[in-house]
Amino acid sequence: MKEYLHLAALVLFSVGFFLVGYQGISEQGYGKLLALGINDVQTAYYIALGSAVVAPLLLYFALKSVGLSDWKCMFGGLMLATAPVAINNSVVLADPEASLIMAGAAAAILVAGLVSQAIKNRRMGLVFLLVVAGAAIYLGSARGTGINYYVGEYSLLLPFSFALFVEGIKERREDKVGPPLFGFVALLFSHPIGAAILACTSALGLAELWKEKDRPILLEFLAVYALCLVFSQGDPMRSAVAGLFGFIVFYAIMLMYNMKMREVAQPAAILLMLVAVLTMAGNLSAHKFEGGVLPVPSAETIGMFQWAQGKGEMGIFAYPNAFKFYAGRDAKVLDPLGSTWADKVIFSHDTLDAGVGEGPNLFYYFATSTAQDNSEVAIYKNGNYGLMMKISEGRVDRSDADLIDINRRVKIKTIPFTKIKMLDGNLSYSDSRNRVINVLDIEGSVLADGIKKSREYSMPGAFAVSR
Repeated sequence: MKEYLHLAALVLFSVGFFLVGYQGISEQGYGKLLALGINDVQTAYYIALGSAVVAPLLLYFALKSVGLSDWKCMFGGLMLATAPVAINNSVVLADPEASLIMAGAAAAILVAGLVSQAIKNRRMGLVFLLVVAGAAIYLGSARGTGINYYVGEYSLLLPFSFALFVEGIKERREDKVGPPLFGFVALLFSHPIGAAILACTSALGLAELWKEKDRPILLEFLAVYALCLVFSQGDPMRSAVAGLFGFIVFYAIMLMYNMKMREVAQPAAILLMLVAVLTMAGNLSAHKFEGGVLPVPSAETIGMFQWAQGKGEMGIFAYPNAFKFYAGRDAKVLDPLGSTWADKVIFSHDTLDAGVGEGPNLFYYFATSTAQDNSEVAIYKNGNYGLMMKISEGRVDRSDADLIDINRRVKIKTIPFTKIKMLDGNLSYSDSRNRVINVLDIEGSVLADGIKKSREYSMPGAFAVSR
């Protein structure tokens, strides 16, 4: 009966987590839809939803095949269910290919576990897993997907996998050393496969920690450490300091109130793990510009792309796959700071973010502050640059603005108000779809000229102009 309860909890959590975290289809996902001949976004959604449920279940039974308890198997499934939140091209950003690879990796782990159980040889099962996953990674890299070295978003899985790795070294057992090591390497080449393997080794590492004499303290330490990893965004030094400090504070509270660690360690650890993954989900699924290319086109951009059907040559600044998906043809990808035009050009807040990048020309709303003279100031940000503009009667005042270096907290220069433009004057100065544009040093560019032209079609934070 307990096994069915764990399975039901895993399914409900996976479905709920997907429904809460789902944001849409990434630019890479649109490219996969075009390659697969899928012209319905709902198909990608259902593939991703199915994989989000099936993959954790496959991993659950894989861990069950090596003799772990039900709740530890569920733990591995939960890690895999939440791992896609940290993957730019899977499940939460419905990429059907990455979602299927995730499920396939979990299936390979299950088969490896069943094979090792059948032949009663865990080493042979490990070899089988390495061969299957290695072939998948080779095929993935052969398609030109490239190598991604950023693993900070997987920090939640790493401490538990590392525990299994250390235990394997102590016991000189390659069947414990191999899987976490291979998971780390796989993560560099294939996010879905690496996440599946690390979710598995995280549960196995937890099982090893539970054998230790002081297992409640060890488990609590790793849970606090994992939580701090999320909040410190994968920075190893900050994570180590924050994790150690968090553990000391927690342990001091336990002693102060004379509470037995054994009674609170497991529920506290599980609670902290859930808080950690939900925090990670909230941070990573938020649709906001932070100086890089956005993975999901905004609703306004999609609306503009749909409007562009049959409208002749169209210029865009980003998301060519999404444009082709909705408009049914290719667009001309332009540099907003360059001088090359198309017959018609689409301007939208997120395509401009991706096209302009970090610099002193395009800014998004960051915060409102109070100046020394008690006047309100709107602070706009882009990378290390900030633009400070006074607010009067709920609107940005038409006065000169200060361009500042945020890191050094020094003023760079003053920008005349005649060189400052709003992307959409009908939106509030603090609207997330609005942008402030500094045209002082980019006169003659597509961005500087386009902002002055009459608009052929518009939506909040987006519009199209003719050359």
